[in-house]
Amino acid sequence: MNNEAEKKENMENPSAPFSPPPTPQPLEKQLSFEEPKTLSTREIDKAREEAFKIFMTHTKEEAMKIFTKGLQPVTISKEANVDIVASDSDEEWIGIWKAKA
Repeated sequence: MNNEAEKKENMENPSAPFSPPPTPQPLEKQLSFEEPKTLSTREIDKAREEAFKIFMTHTKEEAMKIFTKGLQPVTISKEANVDIVASDSDEEWIGIWKAKA
């Protein structure tokens, strides 16, 4: 049998049937971040009162230690500079965005 005939035979009578594609898994909603909790006015007033008590009963240095306890400094930041060049005309302006990685 020549090469063309073998190809035709294999296409008409495949040795192994094609398997159906796998069923896709259902999509699950995943939150990318949590929304920050919003304090009520009453909760904000209570926090102010407690902060005032700390300032009145502690030295300035002690109060700062209390309020900053557990905070971590930011070690990585992405800075962006925006330079705007404007002409005398209000309609003409060029904004150049420079992002530092």
